[in-house]
Amino acid sequence: MRTRHGDPMLLTEFMVTRVVELAVHGLDLADALGRPAWLTEEASDVLEALLLKGADGPSVRSALGWDRATFLRKATGRAELDAAEQAEVERAGITWLTLG
Repeated sequence: MRTRHGDPMLLTEFMVTRVVELAVHGLDLADALGRPAWLTEEASDVLEALLLKGADGPSVRSALGWDRATFLRKATGRAELDAAEQAEVERAGITWLTLG
C-alpha cells in the first residue's frame, strides 16, 4: 500500500502504526482524564516489539521496575527517565525510536 504521502508500506507495517496511535493516544487520554490506562496486552506487545527492537520486553520492564503503561510513557517521551533509569536503558543497549 502507499501512505497518504505516497510512500510504499506493507499492510502489516501500516497496522503497527495504527496500534501505536491508538495505544499512545489512549495513554494521553487516560492521563488527561485521571483514569487508569486501558492498554491491552496485545497492543503493549506490538509496541514493545517495535520500541525494543528484539529485546525482551518483560525483562527490560522488570529491570526498570516498570509496568506496561509506564514503559510506554517513558519510551515515547510522555514521562521522563531519571538518571538511574537512563543508565539502565543505556546498559541494556536500548535506543528509542523517534516518534513524531
